[in-house]
Amino acid sequence: MDSIIKKILEFKKEDIPKYEPYLMLGGGTPGVNLVRGENVYVYDIDDKKYIDCTSQSWALNLGYSNPEINQAIKEQIYYSSHFHTGYYTIARYLLAKKIAEIFPEKMNRVLFTIGGGVSIEAALKIAILNRPKAHNFISLYGAYHGTSFMTTGASHIATMACGKYHGGSDLAHFSQNFIRVPAPYYYRPYFELTNTDDNDEVDRRCLNALEMQIKYGSTGPVCALLMEPLQASGGQLIFSKNYLQGVRDICNKNNIILIWDCIQTAFGRMGTWSASEYYGVTPDIMVLGKSMGTGYPINAVVISDDIEGVKMDGIDLHTFGNNQVSQVACLKMIEIIERDNILANVRNVGQYIKDNLLEMQKKSDHIGDVRAIGFHIGIEFVKNKQTREPDYEGCSKMRDDGFNKGIIFGVGGTGEGKAVLKIKPPLITTIKQGDEILEKFSTTVKDVYKENL
Repeated sequence: MDSIIKKILEFKKEDIPKYEPYLMLGGGTPGVNLVRGENVYVYDIDDKKYIDCTSQSWALNLGYSNPEINQAIKEQIYYSSHFHTGYYTIARYLLAKKIAEIFPEKMNRVLFTIGGGVSIEAALKIAILNRPKAHNFISLYGAYHGTSFMTTGASHIATMACGKYHGGSDLAHFSQNFIRVPAPYYYRPYFELTNTDDNDEVDRRCLNALEMQIKYGSTGPVCALLMEPLQASGGQLIFSKNYLQGVRDICNKNNIILIWDCIQTAFGRMGTWSASEYYGVTPDIMVLGKSMGTGYPINAVVISDDIEGVKMDGIDLHTFGNNQVSQVACLKMIEIIERDNILANVRNVGQYIKDNLLEMQKKSDHIGDVRAIGFHIGIEFVKNKQTREPDYEGCSKMRDDGFNKGIIFGVGGTGEGKAVLKIKPPLITTIKQGDEILEKFSTTVKDVYKENL
């Protein structure tokens, strides 16, 4: 065993204070100290086992330490791991063509990048090249698109959505080109409805607000609309096809580039290769990331044949934008998903978990809403179902108590805390493992809320 690996595996909890003063973190939701993983399970520094419902920032589509991916990477790394992005490489050719094959018609040209925020910025650059006389961008309430200078201005972390200005708001004046419009938050709309729970009215109001912002609220023409087709960090908000098609139509009418941030939705989490495939609506640009490298860093921007792309003139250049290890990992992941019919597994097991959560919801006064497509699952906790007042403290306790029970939940949503518990396990999760998730979720609810589900 290599001496460095040996040192990692022999590291003890009591050693942490000697090292912690040297580490600086810019954000995140601290959890347990993780050391190793296998399949859908991960082990901490005390060798405690957890079933992971976060796929580690939704990145490990095939779980931990997939042996086939490990083998492919091991073989590739003997030949190369990194070439400058300007050099042509076979793995990059293969991956670009494969992405074009599995994504919607016309989405055929791929720019490889590194990191979510800079990938969004690359998409914005492409939009500017296509609409050079326009300078404004639109994003949605509750959106999250990254923490770079530009993307901070598109994300809810720069607004008062959390009850106060903090974090990204310190940088927001560097990206004032963004104007925001309401997203269709059906459970807790941003405006009062004529009829409670009328989703169609929510869609109409949001689409009307978008048109009004374009007409009256933008100083000069709008260049692009940037949005997630399913708003993830903002609370697992699932939009309707009617709304997404309405946005598409408005963008067409006003000559606006439509950019979908598909960093969390692409490569199978919805039970399809993309949200576009699921909804039957296609944007002009799709941004990919997270699970794309199945744990190895790689992002991409995919554009429609109907618009112009970047040229090799230095407008978007990344030192590690041509990493063969990540490219091979992505190719192998796609091969396994296709071969093992994993998209069908996501649909089947995801529906199974959703159905059981809906049954639990009937027995609970604190499970306010269950929002789920495939393994994109969010449970919004409330103080009671009548008022729908978000229960930030209860949701936080659910996550914390989950660690005690050997399960890792994600949290999300906007407000004075995070009231949405997220269940987004690896795509290989089985029905049996789904039962384990449901059992641990139920016992956690029992301890936190004193409810028997």
